[in-house]
Amino acid sequence: MNNRGSDLQVDIHDLDRLFRSELRALWTQVLGEQPPATLGRDVLALGIAYACQERRQGGLSKPVARELARLFEQVLRGDRTETPAALTAPLPRSGTILVREWQGTAHHVTVADDGFLWNGRTYRSLSGIARAITGTNWNGPRFFGMRAMND
Repeated sequence: MNNRGSDLQVDIHDLDRLFRSELRALWTQVLGEQPPATLGRDVLALGIAYACQERRQGGLSKPVARELARLFEQVLRGDRTETPAALTAPLPRSGTILVREWQGTAHHVTVADDGFLWNGRTYRSLSGIARAITGTNWNGPRFFGMRAMND
């Protein structure tokens, strides 16, 4: 995005009152280019508001912008082989102790470099420990409270 229109003062709270044609004209002023013809009022207003806020408060950090660009390219290529980052959230660092109470017994699991320690044994996954504790299949990170129940 260029700096064209950076001296333009736009009250983003008034954008919802503008007609689509007015938003298209404002988009051109703020962003310095014609908006895509298919964008509706809501998306035009969101784009203008984002551009204004980005100028006032700064944009995305470089790592976030790079990751978004990488994901965008991946989607454009139709590549669905990579597991989304939300599903592969980093585990706590080595030495962290996870505690889970199950049927009145507190279970302590220590995160190690090569897996997880529980009851004197090393497991490759938290799911294996959850299965050993409960006798049923569980998502390990969910069992130990590291992931919300609806994830």
